Amino acid sequence: MKRITIKDIAKKVGVSPAVVSVVLNGKKNERIFVSDEKRKKIIEIAKREKYFPNRYARALATGKTYTIGVIINHLEPYSSYLLENLQKYALKKEYEIIPYLIEDKIEKERKIFEKISYGNTDGVIITSFLNKPEEYLNYAKLYKMKILSITPPIGNLPCVYFDEKLAGKLAAEHLIKTGCKRLCVAGGYKDSPRFKGFIEYAKKFGLKVIEIIDDKVRGYFEDGFLIAKRILNLEELPDGIFAFNDTIAGILISEFNKKGIKIPDDVSIIGCDNTQLCYYTTPNLTSIEIKTKERAKIAIDMIIDIIEGKEIKKKKIILKPKLIIRDSTKR
Repeated sequence: MKRITIKDIAKKVGVSPAVVSVVLNGKKNERIFVSDEKRKKIIEIAKREKYFPNRYARALATGKTYTIGVIINHLEPYSSYLLENLQKYALKKEYEIIPYLIEDKIEKERKIFEKISYGNTDGVIITSFLNKPEEYLNYAKLYKMKILSITPPIGNLPCVYFDEKLAGKLAAEHLIKTGCKRLCVAGGYKDSPRFKGFIEYAKKFGLKVIEIIDDKVRGYFEDGFLIAKRILNLEELPDGIFAFNDTIAGILISEFNKKGIKIPDDVSIIGCDNTQLCYYTTPNLTSIEIKTKERAKIAIDMIIDIIEGKEIKKKKIILKPKLIIRDSTKR
């Protein structure tokens, strides 16, 4: 069956294709008047005939691709959930997202930014970064890119993030309140604000924190086994662990269960991200809710406003995380 075109709709209504384009794209054009009757008829025909705009024709007509690039490091529970929500909210605004995996490779990230600079997308969302923050400011300036980050703030770039230091504080506060004294942070990277928040809060109670952190062992699935091994090789087992993310926390629970270490009786474990993974561990994982859905919606709204040249009243939006208590920590 032949797909209906703008020209076909125009012929049925008795108007020019330009009029149909203006109506279906929801754009106002002072030079083109459309009566309410004909506007209604155009929309009715488009719906009845299941008209879908030709993306490439639309791009040629508007000078926009209606796509948003998303720079992502690896696909794991958190990033997959984030991508799912970014795509969901982008589609509601008639945009699509294009994920670009950088896999911890600075050179790959650089090449992706160069590729994007040729106009493959209208804007870019950074969900993780490898380079120094000033590099991203250079990309924005050099390539005249519209960039937004879902990372700790990068200079004056628009940002939608969660208060990482508060996330660390909430984890430490809960472990200390429930009687943990030998604390540990595991996974992630050395300067992680969530670990800084954790360590700073623990210091207020005179507690030292064991740091199982390595630049080569971050927060991905395979890293969890190495982290678990390092913790199990300590002279004295921690009784409270804050893992960089739910993936690491889930593997720690699994590996400790194999060794007969009781959770939370022997060790309390807290993750971060509050992904679906929390319900697949035994016991279910206590985690920090980082408002992924809410941040995805705000990020899409903001990057589209930037693409469309609208004024952004607040360039940095930092949301408050929340502790979700389950069975991997003492009550």
